[in-house]
Amino acid sequence: MRVANIEYLANVVGGLSQNDTDAGHDVNELISASGEEKTAVLMTCDNGVIFECNRAAADLLDCTPSKLTWQHISTILPQLADIALMRGESINPNLRFLSRLGYTFETVDMSGVHFTSTVFFNEIENLGRHFLRIILRPVFLN
Repeated sequence: MRVANIEYLANVVGGLSQNDTDAGHDVNELISASGEEKTAVLMTCDNGVIFECNRAAADLLDCTPSKLTWQHISTILPQLADIALMRGESINPNLRFLSRLGYTFETVDMSGVHFTSTVFFNEIENLGRHFLRIILRPVFLN
């Protein structure tokens, strides 16, 4: 199973550069255009508050997209509760390292079901603000 990342999505969508992707293309638009509709994608502010998610993320986490928005990412990824997501204006190097390794995180859906997900972090900059795109790939469901 191929892992979706922003560079892959940008190429599939039609050669978008990283700057085009950062400029505000809708998460659902990128995912559906790439044929990766089942990839769960969340967007968080640099402080970890979710401000956008796609339908696949809502389905995976057993809720509606509006229920996920304004929740802290540690609500669904408890291991991130005590970890700074950003260091200065860049993603925490430890998270970047874990993302590249394909490290698995405990994931909790909104109804309390626990499962394991491989989590990938991509830093996005838009108009001087830094955001994180978090891609969840479930390893197995209970």
